[in-house]
Amino acid sequence: MGHAASSELPDGELLNYVSMVLGVLLYLFIIYISVPLTVRLFPPVLRKFVYLNFLAYPFGVDYHKPEVFVKRTKNFYLTSEPGVTVGIWYALAGNRWEEAEGKDFSWYEEALADDNPIIIYLHGNGGTRATSHRVNFMKAMSGGGFHVLALDYRGYADSTGNPSEKGFTTDVLCLYNWAKARSGNSPIIFWGHSLGTGIATNTARKLKEQEGIIVDAVILEAPYTTIRDAAATIPITLIYRKFPGFESLILDTMARA
Repeated sequence: MGHAASSELPDGELLNYVSMVLGVLLYLFIIYISVPLTVRLFPPVLRKFVYLNFLAYPFGVDYHKPEVFVKRTKNFYLTSEPGVTVGIWYALAGNRWEEAEGKDFSWYEEALADDNPIIIYLHGNGGTRATSHRVNFMKAMSGGGFHVLALDYRGYADSTGNPSEKGFTTDVLCLYNWAKARSGNSPIIFWGHSLGTGIATNTARKLKEQEGIIVDAVILEAPYTTIRDAAATIPITLIYRKFPGFESLILDTMARA
């Protein structure tokens, strides 16, 4: 009588197969566990993924030549605190373009007091002040009669220093004070996009609480509440949202960074 073919693996092969599966699962588990622990021990790892400042696109930009991107625009730098210098593009209001021909930066500074509104533009994560949609914003708003000051926070583009929520606020306070000293009766507006919305509101709050200054206007485009909340929505945290200790290991670490 013939024997029916068996679909079972020999004991040796089955053991090898089980060992391989367990090894893969253990490897994946170690990776899964190591990410939140790494974030806890080294918060800059998560900051990189939230701020995306390493994605300095477009690449190869000469920030000293902003008129390649936006008409009647000057590049300048401010030292927001010792060791930190931030880069800014100043796009002149369109109704002053003709008379700006051949003028130096001191003329541009004086122009801030011409009663045209001043926008301090605070961009989102990733990219730089030369990124296309930000350039388009500067073109549209300057063409509409606004002076636009587009800041790259510390750690972005050609700005020095390392990104942090507190540091960003310090950078914007520095730019606001610089603009306020030159603005005369021109209103100053914070326009924040995405990441920049939290920075705009933090800076406006600090000005009110510490100096009694109320910013003329704050415009929030695609806002969030805190860096902690922003960290909860980035793709890398998706698989950890049900992880025990997700908030303390990742979100609270981000908030303290």
